[in-house]
Amino acid sequence: MKVYRNLKEIRRKDTIGRRFTLTGMGVLALGFVASLVPTWYAPDAPIQPGIVGFIQQYWSWISFGALFAGFVCASIGSYYINRYARRRWPGSRFVERPDEMLERNMKGLDDKFAFFSQSLAASSYLLAGPNGITVFALRSDKGKVIVDGNRWKEPFTLTRFFTFFAREGVGSPDQDIVAQKEKLRTLLAQGDGLAEVPMDGAALFLNPQIDLQLNNPVIPVLKPEQVKDYVRARVKDARVPNATQKALVEFLAANATWQEEA
Repeated sequence: MKVYRNLKEIRRKDTIGRRFTLTGMGVLALGFVASLVPTWYAPDAPIQPGIVGFIQQYWSWISFGALFAGFVCASIGSYYINRYARRRWPGSRFVERPDEMLERNMKGLDDKFAFFSQSLAASSYLLAGPNGITVFALRSDKGKVIVDGNRWKEPFTLTRFFTFFAREGVGSPDQDIVAQKEKLRTLLAQGDGLAEVPMDGAALFLNPQIDLQLNNPVIPVLKPEQVKDYVRARVKDARVPNATQKALVEFLAANATWQEEA
């Protein structure tokens, strides 16, 4: 399987996540220091000159403001890190980004297949080849997800409440895939004979600690270990001619932004 990965974009977003996280921690630390001002200066103590005096007068505003700002920055950082940073997945010996975990679970597919990761503006993760195109809507959170037709729900838990801003959230993977398919159809219309290439999509839950409860979902809902079997079944259904397979991969690669692994 060929891999077309936009490493620069992935690393840029990973860096954004880490910087926001560090900034959030710094702002929270500033708020904590400001909250200690009353223990250093009595309420009736003379106002000190300069920035010390400013903090002395407005320490409560600074403390609460820093708490809010720090929490927001740390949450934004977690949002990016969850999507673009390497981590050790529960029960796994591998330290991988989400795209690397998906790639590993597709190993064994031959060179007729091509995996595009963050390299196409129309789709974040897709597999092209004898299957036509398979679009993946990736989710990394753990916990329970209930899928009933086109309704995706996460039951309320305290963990979910306290990590609300940092979590990816289940959202609507089916709508994500519809939007990506529309963009891909527009792109493929510019190719030679590619407008009607078979296209499907699946929601992919990467975290081993996910608890899926499925009732007639409108799209396939997979775990990583199911991806390869799903793709092979799609190949039998799609029956894409060899010439079209090759033209499809070459066209997508020409429109992708990607770099080789160092």
